[in-house]
Amino acid sequence: MIYILIATILFGVGDALWKPILEKFHLMSAMRARTVITTSFLILLTILFGSHKLGTTSDYLGALLPSCLSTVAFIFLVKAFKKSSVSVVITMNSFALIVSQIVSFILFKESINFLHYSLILSLIIVSIFLLNSGKLAITPGIKYALISSTLFGISYPLLSIPADSIGNFQTGAIQEIVLLIVILILYNNSENKSDTPFLTFIKTPEIVLVALFSAIGLTLLFYSYSVMPVYKVHLISSFVPIPALIFARVVYKEKLQNIQKVGVAISLFCTYMIATEFI
Repeated sequence: MIYILIATILFGVGDALWKPILEKFHLMSAMRARTVITTSFLILLTILFGSHKLGTTSDYLGALLPSCLSTVAFIFLVKAFKKSSVSVVITMNSFALIVSQIVSFILFKESINFLHYSLILSLIIVSIFLLNSGKLAITPGIKYALISSTLFGISYPLLSIPADSIGNFQTGAIQEIVLLIVILILYNNSENKSDTPFLTFIKTPEIVLVALFSAIGLTLLFYSYSVMPVYKVHLISSFVPIPALIFARVVYKEKLQNIQKVGVAISLFCTYMIATEFI
């Protein structure tokens, strides 16, 4: 369980770090730099530590479709950051939990204590609502975040399947290679390219940290699929807003409202219940 908790923290802080990046740099240029670093790091991890042998063609094709879905999800996530605050976007992106749970149960038919599961899921949904300050208005930023979370919720349970056969390093590398190809195509066809040298981007601490946190987080996420039920992995990863909100509060001075604090408390309670095998 410690692996998915670490991944959740890395994803939360990494997502929050997009705020200063997008204030300094052009969107596509920053995404290109981040993805080049993440892809290179994951390929290096695969070469150094990958214990799985090369899989069959079907194994890699099985990783290709969900990788395309997560690529589109990532693009919408970053677009959402440009339209709304870090706190709101990260919170709404937790909607992926509901989608991933539906997909997981359809695919894997995992046995659960339905009463306990329903209680925890309901509390998590309530905490997400409270973390969003109890608001339901669909702004452009929230719309992009919801699209992103829906696609993420579909793609990650699907990626757990090839992760079993080709390993978490190779699965993560495939996802980032697909993302890199798409980003390079979009960048080359973009009319608003940045004049900033590429080396400036990859020397920017925030971009490097986002890239490394993404690579390590993905590796830990896919490894968690092999040691925990898929539904439980996604329940825990739904708490990404907690480290993101704390980071935004400490670093960006974004204040938490009292209703958001209640949402944080409920989320921490749910984390404790999952850790103590309540479900």
